Amino acid sequence: MQWYEYFLKRVLLFVPIMWGVSVFVFLIVHLVPGSPAVTMLGVQATPELVEEIERDLGLHRPLPIQYVEWITGVLQGDLGHSYSNRRPVAGILAERFWISLQLVLMTMPVAFMFAIPLGIAAALKKHTRVDYASMGIGVIGVSIPTFFSAVLLMAVFAVWLGWLPVSGYVSPREDLVESIRHMILPVMSMALVAIAVMMRMMRSSMLDTIGEEYVRFLKAKGMSRRTIMLGHALKNSFIPVITIMGLQFGYMLSGAVVIEEIFAIPGLGRTILQAVLQRDYPLVQGSVLLIALWFAVVNLVTDLAVAYLDPRIMEDDA
Repeated sequence: MQWYEYFLKRVLLFVPIMWGVSVFVFLIVHLVPGSPAVTMLGVQATPELVEEIERDLGLHRPLPIQYVEWITGVLQGDLGHSYSNRRPVAGILAERFWISLQLVLMTMPVAFMFAIPLGIAAALKKHTRVDYASMGIGVIGVSIPTFFSAVLLMAVFAVWLGWLPVSGYVSPREDLVESIRHMILPVMSMALVAIAVMMRMMRSSMLDTIGEEYVRFLKAKGMSRRTIMLGHALKNSFIPVITIMGLQFGYMLSGAVVIEEIFAIPGLGRTILQAVLQRDYPLVQGSVLLIALWFAVVNLVTDLAVAYLDPRIMEDDA
């Protein structure tokens, strides 16, 4: 299979995946007990007023008709209007998405910078203190819940030491330094899990590569250990690590709900949480659809990168 054929095959998978996600999200949101009309009316909610609001919002119509109208609008770039914000959903998501993306883009380099060297060192120093220390960090990072590490970091660096802000968000356009200071704790909280996962994968992949026959052959030829590791083994070891990195990159955006709520960051994750609590159907649907699209794009780029580094994958997929 040629590379462009592999590319087209992966791109064509977008259509059924995104269609299935749209149906699933629409049904789940509308089948959850409760009505947005009750949330909007509050203590003034009477059966007559609830029925009137639902009729104004179009919620009285059959679900298939509502879905067709909604998905038709989505294909035209119209995600509907938020019930709670009285604004177009597309405009809200455009604002909140970039805030969450900023958080993810700052987290990934930090995770990569720590995970890859630790994983390589653990593999090259197997069964030594370096290896045990690295694995200990990995176990702790995976075991501790994100919300607990976030609260712990907040208590130490913001409350006790007073080095960093407790919470809040500052746009880089307003003040770059303050924006970075406000992002340090959220980034550290999200990076801990990514570091643990990527480091363990890097160690495992490096150990597998070191045991390959071509590595033993290069050693027999007299090539230095440094040249073998950095010039040959490291490249092949990165293939499964790139896959994990892609998954982490996708998970971070959807997993930012807790972090954004704890640190009061007005990103996409916090928007989804508030929309769910307010029964804001259009905003929930648009947010989840955007995250699904993001995850699909990240997976596509990851698959293409792995296939480029290892063409055998395209042959196996043919």
